[in-house]
Amino acid sequence: MTDLQLSIRIDSLAYRDRLLLGPTALDVHPGEKILIVGPTGSGKTSLLHTLNLTNPGYSGHILFHGKDLRDYKPEELRARVMEVMQEPHLDEGSVESALLLPWNYRIHALLGKPDLGAFREEAVRLLESFALDASYLDKDCGKLSGGEKQRVALIRAMQFRPEVLLLDEISSALDQNTSGIISDCLFNHYPGTIVAISHDPLWQSRWNRIWRLENGSVTEQRRDLASSVSTDTEGGH
Repeated sequence: MTDLQLSIRIDSLAYRDRLLLGPTALDVHPGEKILIVGPTGSGKTSLLHTLNLTNPGYSGHILFHGKDLRDYKPEELRARVMEVMQEPHLDEGSVESALLLPWNYRIHALLGKPDLGAFREEAVRLLESFALDASYLDKDCGKLSGGEKQRVALIRAMQFRPEVLLLDEISSALDQNTSGIISDCLFNHYPGTIVAISHDPLWQSRWNRIWRLENGSVTEQRRDLASSVSTDTEGGH
């Protein structure tokens, strides 16, 4: 791979007054699927949140397409590097209104309102790929199960085709069947880059890179999914 999407050169990463990571050097190329693992408190979520500046608590530089994250307008950066949370908030109203909501945000408003016919067609396609159906567009978000809310949140992100999806333990509260549906859809229908935190065994075997955080450093494992061969490298300077 030659195109560099993210270049992470962190001198230190902290949460409040606690140092989580020392010098760290990691690169991300378009389309890679990267899993972050490590003990509780090792800095997984803090590292994930640096990638769209939800967490600015680091020293060093993170470049997105050669430009420092801090030089992007936050709304532009977070439209291109989009996060789906463990417990998504969909607001009140129908699923359709939840899916339309991001068009009111400044970065998407610049694109104009979507054609509603095309929007519904794309929404139904995504719903069906996540083992839901068109009737969900009219359902009340407040009456959805946890797994249904998680899928709607992913659909809301995917409809804008972000370059990078950041996923924070999105399968932790799901049954294995629903987790498998989400995993299959992401790996089969989303061509972009994914950086995720997950302890789900269904997800563990599908990533071509694993960042393991422990004792203030990152060890990187690269996996050849075709041959199941893996190699370990240090992610520090």
